[in-house]
Amino acid sequence: MKITCTGHSGFLIEFPGVNLIFDYYTDRENIVTPEVFRGKPTYVFVSHRHRDHYNKKIFNWSEWGDVTYILDSGCKIPPGIKENVRKIREGDEITVANGEITVKAYGSTDEGVSFLVKAPGGAGAAVTVFHAGDLNDWYWADESTPAELAADEENYLRVVRQLAGTGIDIAFIPEDPRLGLHAGRGIRFFREIAAPKRIIPMHFPGNEGVSTEMEGEAWSVVR
Repeated sequence: MKITCTGHSGFLIEFPGVNLIFDYYTDRENIVTPEVFRGKPTYVFVSHRHRDHYNKKIFNWSEWGDVTYILDSGCKIPPGIKENVRKIREGDEITVANGEITVKAYGSTDEGVSFLVKAPGGAGAAVTVFHAGDLNDWYWADESTPAELAADEENYLRVVRQLAGTGIDIAFIPEDPRLGLHAGRGIRFFREIAAPKRIIPMHFPGNEGVSTEMEGEAWSVVR
């Protein structure tokens, strides 16, 4: 598979037979072009309504190819958009692509949902991808009391514990620099509990256009 960051928390994942696009917001490197959609279906995910995760430009892509949209239930859809849109809330599980792709919505510690997606990766193998959206251990040490920090962290851990044993191959997890020394706290807990094979940090500036091709099963943090 090939993974390219469109910026912030947005990613294009290209498999041999399908594309997945998560939380498209900005695309300064012009990653998402008509060529991406030619010859294979594309599934576009939006974790919540915040403008840095939801750019309504995505609905123009239906002119370029076979596109299905899977949105958090709180996202407003522009007038006139009716076909190929599925809304999902925490706890929902749906299948698309004639049952070849399974999508389950987990909770968030901000708005909306996070996504666990099982998709065909080629050669008969399935790949499990988790996109956290704004699910994170938002450890605002300078703004919260110890009790508030503990409660917020437990809320994060509650969701992460549900993902233990789900066999995640790649997880996209926030590493927001505004959290200072605690920016990697959510990643550390996610690694220990959910045990994904790879983690890709997101939700920070300057990551536009970063691309990587992956195979194999070794654990790593990809930057």
